Amino acid sequence: HKLEIPMAIPYQQMALIRFLLVLGLVCHWLACLWALTLQLSDDQSPKWIDGIRESDQVNQISHVYTYLSAFYFCSYTMTSVGYGDLGPKNITERTVCTMMILTAGLCWAYVLGEVCGIVTEMSIDSQRFRKRMHQLNAMMDHQDLPKALRLRLRSFFLQNRYQAFYLTQQELLKEMSPQLQSEVCTALHLPWIEKVSFLQQFMKLIRFQEGKGVHIGPYHACIADISRELKSVAYAQQESFENVQVLYILSKGLVALDNRIGHDGTVWGEDFVLSDLSLIRPVDAFALTYVEVMCLSREGLMSVVERRKRTCP
Repeated sequence: HKLEIPMAIPYQQMALIRFLLVLGLVCHWLACLWALTLQLSDDQSPKWIDGIRESDQVNQISHVYTYLSAFYFCSYTMTSVGYGDLGPKNITERTVCTMMILTAGLCWAYVLGEVCGIVTEMSIDSQRFRKRMHQLNAMMDHQDLPKALRLRLRSFFLQNRYQAFYLTQQELLKEMSPQLQSEVCTALHLPWIEKVSFLQQFMKLIRFQEGKGVHIGPYHACIADISRELKSVAYAQQESFENVQVLYILSKGLVALDNRIGHDGTVWGEDFVLSDLSLIRPVDAFALTYVEVMCLSREGLMSVVERRKRTCP
């Protein structure tokens, strides 16, 4: 935990490095055992090191040279490469080599299975996306949709690929403690909260109460409740949508709002809290590109107000 708390550790990559170190450690132990056979065998018996003397044309072989040669033999034995340039030359070496092969085979199978699982987990989002695109193409072929519509659908799903990040964010928030939920939601949504007049006043009230030493936990919990009411919606290019009692926060793309252009962070529909529809100023939104927006309905906000009567002035 001492490393995990201050650092953002890539767990899949760390797991791969850990298994690589385990593989190297097992190869080291086996190499030491394989080098030990030089001492266990009779002096008159041929030994596996003899082949290295002949191929490398050296008379004196140091301990480092022996270890590197043994490590080389054990590494390709464990990974089942098997070059065949080294091998046991007597019954002692064959016995030890048999035990090494069985041990190395089990270790290699375990490491390989774990690594495959990690790699699969790392690409699980890509697999889901490819499966969804395959299903989309199959549906369009089966229904014989027009080519122009097919292009729009593929474009939408390709650009919509990363909207799942928001859903993952919501799932993470659910697993946090109430206090952490409040603090994280306030930090995430403060930029657009400051653009909505009555929520801006609410934030000023929170700061004022905090300055007086009042416990502001319930106030932040109210912000967290409002954040949980947000819905993420995506619109394809050239789609139009209205804001009848709905607050919109643009998180991606460009949108035409009557006589102005909205970009990331733009907020409109701030009068969504009004119950009289005749008092709401209609804003026609037109997606100039693929857009992703977060929506807060009046019903969602009112449900929070009902639950938090004491902390929602």
